[in-house]
Amino acid sequence: MVTVVKSEWHQVEKRYSIEIDEDVLTDIYPDKEEEEISTILSGLEDGTYDVEDVINDAYEESVDLDFDWMDEDDWWTDRKGGYEVTYEVVA
Repeated sequence: MVTVVKSEWHQVEKRYSIEIDEDVLTDIYPDKEEEEISTILSGLEDGTYDVEDVINDAYEESVDLDFDWMDEDDWWTDRKGGYEVTYEVVA
């Protein structure tokens, strides 16, 4: 299992995390064999597989990834418009 941290970059960073394990990967990749799922998970753990690819594949397969909010303080910003989203695997 790997934990993925999603960051939204406004004026401050807002962090979310999700634990991705074999079950989540099987939902995203229903046609892959168990060995292929294990290879993807290992690749996420060692950084040889791009976590953004997994996030995008989940979106394309309509798999809802429920990220949990990591910050304890509630904050808001007046900034309007778009913001950048990044993903990072933390082991």
